[in-house]
Amino acid sequence: MFRHEYGLAMDRDQNGASSVSSYQVDDLMEKLKLLNYERLLLKEMKMKQINRYYFLKSFNPGEQFFMFTSICAWLIRKIGKTFDQPQEFDDPNMVISRIIRVLQEMDVPTDFQTNKLIQGAGPICVYIMDCLATQALKLTKFQLKRPECKKEDDPMVDLIENDSEIILEKVEEEQMAGASDESDDEGNGLFDLNFADQKSKKVTNKEYKVDSLTDSENWRLELERVLPQLKVVVKTDSRDWRAHLEQMRSLRSNIESATEETDGQLKKLQTDISYVMEKIESREKHLNNDLKELIQQYKQILVEYNQVNGLMKENDQEKTEKEHELSKITNELENIKIQMEQRGNSMTDGSPLINIKKAIFRIKEEISEMDIKIGVMEHTLNSEIIKQSTQYAEFDSLVMAH
Repeated sequence: MFRHEYGLAMDRDQNGASSVSSYQVDDLMEKLKLLNYERLLLKEMKMKQINRYYFLKSFNPGEQFFMFTSICAWLIRKIGKTFDQPQEFDDPNMVISRIIRVLQEMDVPTDFQTNKLIQGAGPICVYIMDCLATQALKLTKFQLKRPECKKEDDPMVDLIENDSEIILEKVEEEQMAGASDESDDEGNGLFDLNFADQKSKKVTNKEYKVDSLTDSENWRLELERVLPQLKVVVKTDSRDWRAHLEQMRSLRSNIESATEETDGQLKKLQTDISYVMEKIESREKHLNNDLKELIQQYKQILVEYNQVNGLMKENDQEKTEKEHELSKITNELENIKIQMEQRGNSMTDGSPLINIKKAIFRIKEEISEMDIKIGVMEHTLNSEIIKQSTQYAEFDSLVMAH
């Protein structure tokens, strides 16, 4: 089940350790965090916290190899297999062979070079830890659930549903605001421009009387005195369509005034551009007519250049092929020369003949020694036979005497 991931890891390893993408290491780190390796491994072993780029590239092989083997040993124990915690001074080949043995039991492909693991980083190391972490998560029966998105109530829906209530509340608020404005205006000494009978009674109760100001000069002075106190408060509602309509009208008038100015500038720019374009086109036509012959000559020369360039490339290819053939022939010639020199040396060399003569002389000496030994053996054998025959004769004489 790990064949596909193993193929990707081998491709990344052939391309170099820098080709390990960060999302693969992020996936591995997330799996280790789900297995709670920070509390169960790092704190118990008193190891430092590793970052997401720790296993991307080899920068401290000794430390990275120890961290890699420690994580592998912890994951193997999480799977349910026995594996001793590696130490800093253990033989790296022995530790790697034990890890590979466990991977083979899990049916994980292991036909990679073991020296890749001694570095402690790279695609193969990430692949091995990812396989072990995946198997550990499966055995712990960890499951990921889909995120649940809570639906929030849309305030615009409630606004539309309770439109009638809003309108009634708005009317009540406007009535209360109008009453409060009237009371505030009376408290602050502000004039109300409505000449109703009820309001005229309130005006007569103030410190000044308008009817008594018959003189125009006095009226003007009194107007200048109370003018800063005259305020007209208009409360606008952002939800009122009338305010939006007025805003649209003001924006439209601004756009129309701006377009009147820009239209003239754009027309002038258009005329300038068209004049320049006509000049450029006329100049192009003039240049094309003047340079027509040169352009044709350039095209012919370009075609010839392409042909010559193609021939040069073909000749270069043939040259490289001939050079390869020449190198092969020179290598074969050197081999033949070496063989001929060896054969000539063996033919002119007299050492084999001398060795043969020495061997023959040695054999003759051994033969003479063997002849002497055979003679001695025959002599001893004959003496034994004579001795035995005398003994048999004496024995026969004694028997005959009795």
